[in-house]
Amino acid sequence: MTGIKIETSNSSADEKTVRIYFQYLLDSIISQNDYDNLKVNLDSLKNALPQETADIDKLQVNISKVIEDFKATKAYKGIGDTEKEINDFVKASLEKLKKRVGDDFKAKMDEIETGMSSARMNSTKNIQAFLSSDAMKVIDMTINLKLVEGVYDSTVKYIAEGGIEYEFSLNTRSLEIFKEPIKFGSLEKGVRIPVSSGSNWVGKETQVDYERIDRYYLSSASISKGNLFVVFSDPDSDGKVTFVMSRGNDSAFLSIEYSIDKQTIDITGNSALSSTIEMERIQDPLDRIYGSIMEIEGNKMKLTHLSDNGNEIIDTGNIRQFAMKVFEMKKDLLQNVLKNQPGTKTESFNVKEKLALAGTSGKEIGKMLGIEI
Repeated sequence: MTGIKIETSNSSADEKTVRIYFQYLLDSIISQNDYDNLKVNLDSLKNALPQETADIDKLQVNISKVIEDFKATKAYKGIGDTEKEINDFVKASLEKLKKRVGDDFKAKMDEIETGMSSARMNSTKNIQAFLSSDAMKVIDMTINLKLVEGVYDSTVKYIAEGGIEYEFSLNTRSLEIFKEPIKFGSLEKGVRIPVSSGSNWVGKETQVDYERIDRYYLSSASISKGNLFVVFSDPDSDGKVTFVMSRGNDSAFLSIEYSIDKQTIDITGNSALSSTIEMERIQDPLDRIYGSIMEIEGNKMKLTHLSDNGNEIIDTGNIRQFAMKVFEMKKDLLQNVLKNQPGTKTESFNVKEKLALAGTSGKEIGKMLGIEI
């Protein structure tokens, strides 16, 4: 079978594209097909077992009837006892047979279920690899980080073209800064924030009260639309400081709120307080947190959510439908990449053979790409 050839020397980007779509995305369909075929076999076995059991029960009834008919035509002394002995033996033997048959069916079903689990995992892992390759155009991204029982958990959620949304868990501990709870004092010592102000009636000057935040720990953070939201919490009270850093074209804008005992103070919205903020000493730690969170975005661990226009993909097993939609969305790109290039000397990937493995779906993809399977 002739393969679609990609020129490896001058078209490494094209080769990468082919592998992303015809290895990861297409393999997810192939594994989904394997899952579906195994499920048909499993359902068949589940449906067949009751009939097999019923046939054995019917055999017992037939044997009992033969003995009963024989007894009715003979007047042998003690034949009733013999009938009981035979029926008891037959019943015990057939119960053993039913158990062996049931065990055999269960062993076959367990084997199939193991295969189904493997196929489902392979399908999901291939979708995970595909989405990790940044093949989809991302419209928006949100990274969330939260301290849970002394450990930072983080996820990244993408909103992509075509109404596709997906989320990955991230390996937060890959960065030294997130290996233990972060206290503000470990980033910048001695920082105070103004939390209240009042007039000094003697000198008629405004007096400002400060809260030192060295002991406050990073409890949550997120980056959305380029803006950083950070919450530092007081370990000894319900006090919290919320920093919001919005990035403009040339500079960053910082807003600060302080909350305690169900009261919230907009520090940057209060001119008496905002004029005393040590902006640079706060800005530098926030820049470091921003950069570190953006860095862990590349350390993806597991695909935790995937939906298409609100419809769940992974849990519902609609992986084939999702993959087919993506192939349809990207058909122009793939048609251009798959054009035979003059002077090609190496065949790096046989697309036709791979499409053939995908059955009906492979033929549909081939048709939309102009490849006869």
